[in-house]
Amino acid sequence: MAQGEELLIAEGTEKDRSGLRNVFEADGFICTVATGQEQARDLLRRKFFPVALIDLDFGGTNEGLSLASYVSEHSSPTKVVMTTGRRSYEAAISVLRGGIVDLVMKRPDQVAQLRSAVSLALARYHTGSKDSAILREARSVLDDAMRIMLTLGRKLYGAEGSGSSLKMKPAILIVDEDQSFLQQVANLLADRNWDVSVEMRGGSGLDRASTFTFQIVCARDEMADLPGQMLLRSAQAQKQPPLGLLYSQAGEGRIDRVDMGQIKASQRPFAGPKHLVSVLEGMVQELALLREERRYLQAFRSEHGQFFKRFADLKARIDSMAG
Repeated sequence: MAQGEELLIAEGTEKDRSGLRNVFEADGFICTVATGQEQARDLLRRKFFPVALIDLDFGGTNEGLSLASYVSEHSSPTKVVMTTGRRSYEAAISVLRGGIVDLVMKRPDQVAQLRSAVSLALARYHTGSKDSAILREARSVLDDAMRIMLTLGRKLYGAEGSGSSLKMKPAILIVDEDQSFLQQVANLLADRNWDVSVEMRGGSGLDRASTFTFQIVCARDEMADLPGQMLLRSAQAQKQPPLGLLYSQAGEGRIDRVDMGQIKASQRPFAGPKHLVSVLEGMVQELALLREERRYLQAFRSEHGQFFKRFADLKARIDSMAG
């Protein structure tokens, strides 16, 4: 089973290094020897070892535990077996708490025990690797299953709703000091069933956004009393943050999709009222689709609540185990 398997031997004395190497090379391991802590760490960074055999006092009293902690942090699949030339109850407790496979005395009559401990460590490595692969596959299957169920749910519940939920009346706030610009936007939106509010000052726009719930808030960046960016940041700090649009001078500026102060998408140049309305249409469609998705999910949960809970609990457990 050990044929061709890598084994790191971290041992401070030449006599013990040579003896351990002879024993485990005879068992089919490819042995790499480290004579100091830094060399061992460097080897662990550059190469993977299924098993590491570490002297408890490697580099100083109980310093082997420090190397074992490094292994756990930087090469977690690696299994550790420790050797020691002295009896120490405290060290043995630390070894057990550290998740190390075994602590074996350095004595001729313990060679068989040491070989058995290393074989056990290798077996645990292979079992853990297989388990992780199975868990990752299970997680992938559950993800696919959820996507399939939601797709079927869309077909079922979408047919029942006849697509009516895609027709929505969004609440939109537009803040701009340019009355002519606002009038052009209003004319373009005249035939839409949208609830559109306008404000001509940043401060009044902020008051409006703080008082009412809007799905979308869009504002010109350059305003005398309050920059549009500050207005959006304040509006999106609410419990139900709206989608945000920030635009600058038509013909040369840009129009940005803003989320919690961060620009998520940008178009330039900004072409004026028609451009703004076009972007708003896309955002309204996005909101409608999100609402439709929520309806699917709510319908699924209402009919299959217990199953959904079991599915979510199992998924969470597999996610935590698979890493």
